[in-house]
Amino acid sequence: MSTFSNPVKIVPMTRAEFKSKDKKLTIHYSFISVFGGKALVASTQKGVCLLMPGEMKWNPVETLKKHFPKANFRCQKVAAHKNISLLLRGKWDNEKEIVLHLFGTPFQLAVWEDLLTVPAGKVTTYLNIAERVGRPRAARAVGKAVGNNPVMYAVPCHRVICSNGKLGGYRWGVERKIKILNKEARKSRKIKNASNWEPTLF
Repeated sequence: MSTFSNPVKIVPMTRAEFKSKDKKLTIHYSFISVFGGKALVASTQKGVCLLMPGEMKWNPVETLKKHFPKANFRCQKVAAHKNISLLLRGKWDNEKEIVLHLFGTPFQLAVWEDLLTVPAGKVTTYLNIAERVGRPRAARAVGKAVGNNPVMYAVPCHRVICSNGKLGGYRWGVERKIKILNKEARKSRKIKNASNWEPTLF
């Protein structure tokens, strides 16, 4: 039995929250350093709702605002941003939880929850995830859900490869995926029920 314990917890964002039907959703955002680069992190009062590269061909702040068209935005670093930064740098106290406040379909949320069970330094496949969430013929749908993950790194969509052993795609760029996997592999320990990441195979 695996001893892996992920301090990250997903709290689903309701449609009413997303649409700001009852109360206007307020989102704070800032930039943090991750894996030698910058990332935009955004959070609601409940938890981190988006994490994406800060150096892309599109404007990350505009992307955030398009993702949450009904929200109010404040450019301000808050505790949730500092906490996620500590987690990604491996300096987080595992006795405390990092909360992600994510809007998605029940299927997407199930896939993202499953991704949280994949330890650093290990990989899984789209088919394995489909089987674990009870949809063994939905590997392609799993791929779409993985690609729609709004919080890179924290929900480790980079740890998913194809069943044939090929690396597969990555929303934020395959080169970035390889870099993260190699970094995690160097720090990994053997844990049961997860595939080993072998950079030389790709």
